[in-house]
Amino acid sequence: MNIQAQDLIHLMEKWAPADLAESWDHPGLQVGNPRQPVEKVLVSLDLTEENVDRAVREGVSMIISHHPFLFKSIHTIDLSAYKGRVIGKLIKHDILAFAAHTNLDTAREGVNDALADALGLQNREGLVKEKSKPLLKVAAYVPFVKAREFRKLLEKKYDGKAGHFYLLGDADDRDEEGKLEFNIPSSSLDDVVRDLVHVCGPVHYDVYALQNGMHHEYMGRIGTLPRPLSGKEALLHIKETLGIPDLRYAGNPDILVKKIAVLGGAGSEFASLAKAKGADLYLTGDLKYHEAQDAAAMGLLIADGGHFYTERVIVPKLAERIRKEAALKHWNLTVLEDSGAQDIFSHI
Repeated sequence: MNIQAQDLIHLMEKWAPADLAESWDHPGLQVGNPRQPVEKVLVSLDLTEENVDRAVREGVSMIISHHPFLFKSIHTIDLSAYKGRVIGKLIKHDILAFAAHTNLDTAREGVNDALADALGLQNREGLVKEKSKPLLKVAAYVPFVKAREFRKLLEKKYDGKAGHFYLLGDADDRDEEGKLEFNIPSSSLDDVVRDLVHVCGPVHYDVYALQNGMHHEYMGRIGTLPRPLSGKEALLHIKETLGIPDLRYAGNPDILVKKIAVLGGAGSEFASLAKAKGADLYLTGDLKYHEAQDAAAMGLLIADGGHFYTERVIVPKLAERIRKEAALKHWNLTVLEDSGAQDIFSHI
């Protein structure tokens, strides 16, 4: 099935809703016509002239980047200057630019989950509370055998998104229907109901807004390592896993590290929160001298993985997620990745 850019925009806004973005941020449509057809999309960390040129060469008609190209307001489009030249190429070649920034940092399966996945963190939870959304209760009558199958899918696929699962009735008769109830955040309703119908067949269901329940969204993640490591081992694990050429750190590298907090990009102001939540080591980027001093003084091992290396992990994750959804929806779509991007900083 052929699609338009707006179909991918709607998909991205469902995964990373705009209301999760920080007030100073400017994600979303950057340049282009949402109704233009899209057969190839390029996923990148940054929208650069190099990947716009690649898009032109390879017939890409949409670029999804993490960092917004138009982050600050512009009042003049000078086609001889860098930004103007890139905008001119996008318009000339009908390439739409879209960005998901701090909303993708906070979103489930976003930047910080990708970073935690890369490091193998387990038993993870959110670090910095960002947004609160109402919980919904879904109630349906379904056969017991199907309800159990759906429950397994719910636990495996949504990993904590849906909870308080109840199945009421007599389970002796496999064909008998029972009342199935579970709570979910409002943002997950469409996906969960789709899975419910897929597993259980056409069912009647009711949805209730819970007045006394809220679902919280968090920026950053904190979790445990599969096994404790010394501080030096944990730092080397981060350096090697993320491909960081020069990993700066502050604090005592001889401590035992069981729990690590991560926040991709710039998050040094949350070091004390990471410590309060039990982190032995905190990984973030753009760390300043006095911030590192303060973290070390409180007994926290803090690592500056750099803005680039702590966020580029989202590119292959997001590309694969789009591929799977496109296959599920039978979209005629090829998804490319900007896997050759380089950090703006070099090392001698």
